[in-house]
Amino acid sequence: MIEQLHERRLEILGFLARRAGTRAGPPSVREIAEAVGLRSKQTVHHHLTQLEGSGYIERAHDRYRTPRLTEKGWEAAGRTPLLGRIAAGRGLEAVVMGDEVYSLAAELLSSRSGKQRYLLRVVGQSMTGARIEDGDILVVEEDEGPPDGTVVVALLRGEEVTVKRLYRNGEIVRLRPENGEHEEIIVPVEDVQVQGRVVYVLHPPANTRFAGPERG
Repeated sequence: MIEQLHERRLEILGFLARRAGTRAGPPSVREIAEAVGLRSKQTVHHHLTQLEGSGYIERAHDRYRTPRLTEKGWEAAGRTPLLGRIAAGRGLEAVVMGDEVYSLAAELLSSRSGKQRYLLRVVGQSMTGARIEDGDILVVEEDEGPPDGTVVVALLRGEEVTVKRLYRNGEIVRLRPENGEHEEIIVPVEDVQVQGRVVYVLHPPANTRFAGPERG
């Protein structure tokens, strides 16, 4: 059983998990402080000491006491909040739903690029051709410049959030559905902000709070 953790300590665990997926190696105290918005290295040391004492991390016996996640730490870092709903239709403003938490495998949470990952629930059927169904959970990695053809999370006119396949054509952006019953969204480039790309699609069973990758 994972006890309730201080919000800042969860942020530190999440950063350590993401960092573990890169070639950069374990971060310094200064890097941890910058990543989670702390000004004081002493405060970071305090949180790390508490995490180490509770078995979430272990630290190397070097002058920097380099932190690494333990199995318990990976489990805690994998408990990722569901940040909102996203429309696989015309568009829907994202709604924060902080009471829903899903346990993810560490490899879903971490990114080799070190970029932030978060979860969104799909509402609608416009992306069924890409095996994205109503109620699915998307693992989204922050990326403002993915290549054409990528399935992305896009903010339209600062109001609506949708998931579509991205194509650029000069000053025009095309957001293409994967369902013949839905129309392509065509908007000026200045009206679109790409917020991330979909890296995993999770198909949780009904009435469950656990999401894992589909096997098959």
